[in-house]
Amino acid sequence: MSNYATNEDILELVGGEIFDHGVEDFSDELGKATDNIQRYIEVNWFNQSRRQGYTRPHASIGNEFDSSLLTGSQWKHSTIYLAMYRYILPRLSPFRENDSFTNKITFYKERYHEEIKEEMAKGVEYDANNDGVIQSSEVHRYNKTRVYR
Repeated sequence: MSNYATNEDILELVGGEIFDHGVEDFSDELGKATDNIQRYIEVNWFNQSRRQGYTRPHASIGNEFDSSLLTGSQWKHSTIYLAMYRYILPRLSPFRENDSFTNKITFYKERYHEEIKEEMAKGVEYDANNDGVIQSSEVHRYNKTRVYR
C-alpha cells in the first residue's frame, strides 16, 4: 500500500513550518492516516452500498472491498488533514496551556471533516474492473437519503 500523501504534499498544502520542529519525515503518520481513510470509505461507502443492495446499471463494486481500486489522489487532502490533527500535531505538542499545536488540531480536524464530506459527495472513484481507468460508471456518489435509528 502506498500512502495517499507525501511529505512534499504536506509542504505544499500546509507549509514548511511543520518541519521546523525536529521531525523531517511524517511518512508513518501519513500511512496511518491512509489506513484510516480507507477504513472510513469501506465502512461509510462500500459497506453501506452493499447493505442497500447496490443496483446501479453496468456498475458492480464487487463483494469484497479492495482499497487498491481507489484513486489515491482523490484522498490526498483528506489524508493530510487527518494526519495533521490525529498524528502529527499531537506528536509535536507539549500539551500546555496556549499551545499553538493544540489550537491547530481543532483547525485541521474541521478541515478534514469538510474535505472528506465533499469528496464523498463528489463521488468515490473505485476502479471495480481493475483496468486502471476510472469510467463515469465507476464514480459512485455517496447518497445517504435514509435516516437510520
